[in-house]
Amino acid sequence: MFGIPSTTRKALIRVLLCFFMIMSARSASGVSHVIHISIDGLRGDLLESYINTSPLDYPNFKRFVDEGATTFNARTDYSNTETLPNHTSMLTGRPVDQPSGTPNTTHHGYVDNGVPPPSATLHNSGNPNLSYVASTFDVVHDNGLSTALYASKDRFSLYEQSYNATTGAPDTVGIDNGRDKIDHHLITTDFISMHTNYLSDMVAFEFNYSFLHYLLPDGVGHSAGWGSEAWNSSVRLMDEYMGDILELIDNHAAFAGDTIIILTADHGGTGTGHGNASTPANYTIPLLIWGAGVAPGADLYALNPISRLNPGTGRPSYTATNQPIRNGDTGNLAINLLGLVPISGSTINAQHDLLVASAFEADFDANQIVNLDDLIIWQTGFGIDTGATKAQGDATSDGSVDGKDFLVWQRQYGASLVNTLTAVPEPNSLILVFLGIFHLHHHFIRRRQE
Repeated sequence: MFGIPSTTRKALIRVLLCFFMIMSARSASGVSHVIHISIDGLRGDLLESYINTSPLDYPNFKRFVDEGATTFNARTDYSNTETLPNHTSMLTGRPVDQPSGTPNTTHHGYVDNGVPPPSATLHNSGNPNLSYVASTFDVVHDNGLSTALYASKDRFSLYEQSYNATTGAPDTVGIDNGRDKIDHHLITTDFISMHTNYLSDMVAFEFNYSFLHYLLPDGVGHSAGWGSEAWNSSVRLMDEYMGDILELIDNHAAFAGDTIIILTADHGGTGTGHGNASTPANYTIPLLIWGAGVAPGADLYALNPISRLNPGTGRPSYTATNQPIRNGDTGNLAINLLGLVPISGSTINAQHDLLVASAFEADFDANQIVNLDDLIIWQTGFGIDTGATKAQGDATSDGSVDGKDFLVWQRQYGASLVNTLTAVPEPNSLILVFLGIFHLHHHFIRRRQE
């Protein structure tokens, strides 16, 4: 190559390789399907005990634990352990009441737990300081993806009333997809029919985002008591239903490897009630994440050592320095997993800092962040054919440092287990070319000194 030393030729190849790969590679933006499930009244500590002591009776909840990222010590809203207020937090990423010291536009303010009148919406019956309360349905719909709501309590008509063709906000994102934010909905107290209809409709329509609500453990808890044999049986039935959904994903080509389930609850319960928001049995709930790219067998608190802290039996408020994992995190988590921006006006997980993936293969310097420092390590190790380690730039664990490792870095660039509070910019070809030229210049200088 015109008398250029071999070391220089290798450096030039690195520059060209970087440029070619970054121009041709497609960055991943998330999965195509998120199924957001709330099992009403599913108390976290009881579910954990059942799985541990009788795993064969709860094989599908056990599968969440073995194959997904989970905790049985998540929290409800701080001030409220009722159904509609907590589901509204899940869907909007907002607390029920205004946290101390925050603006009066922070909370959603919807505290009624009854069947709403036909004219009621979150916008006219919640926080009077808000003219509109955005939701997961808004973000997904306005980005041109499909949405669905399947619920087994009549009171969930609140959400259809809030996000229909009249009450939904105008779509100002890209192509106008209209104001009706929920493409398909079924609200019926016949939870068996709701479940079977969802399974068939999901195959037919392949919803990108679907929200499912199952009433049974709550209803049985109110009649027979939480922890009673009848309640335990209701949880076993829910396990069977979760098995149906897992089987649907496993056996449908459009969903396998491209779907994540988020499963949580609106509250727990003790005796035959759950109204006291300061009672641990009422505010302790599970959060189970399963699906493509989710860390298998992981504890959610262990995956989020900076942004979340296990509260033990405590009940931290929204202004506490160390926040627990909450059901309110799940709305923005669903949005994040679909590769979309946070819910407008949300504050819970609005930084998308609740992570469900394991440590990153391209984190070559093991600082829990994939950034340009890791790219430099890959460049330095590029060309090692055998015996390479992760610390030398081997992301694929095949003993070599090559273009495949670069592609892993490119996909994971910006990923972090550290709460940086700011978005990491996308890599671009100019940065990579600059690094390559810097490396090339370094080789010329070294050759002159030899």
